[in-house]
Amino acid sequence: MAGALRAGALQIVLEAFEPPPWPISLVHTGQGLLPLKLRAFLDFAAPRLRARVAEVSV
Repeated sequence: MAGALRAGALQIVLEAFEPPPWPISLVHTGQGLLPLKLRAFLDFAAPRLRARVAEVSV
């Protein structure tokens, strides 16, 4: 969608009524040490989610 907005294929009609973007949290139980698989996933997912949310809110 963000790409189509930038290209001009789509246009936001009621921009004043758009809700603000929602924050996204990655949550885990926090019991004991953080498993390496979970740490790897968080390191992988967090920047991609951040970029995706910024892209959609353009």
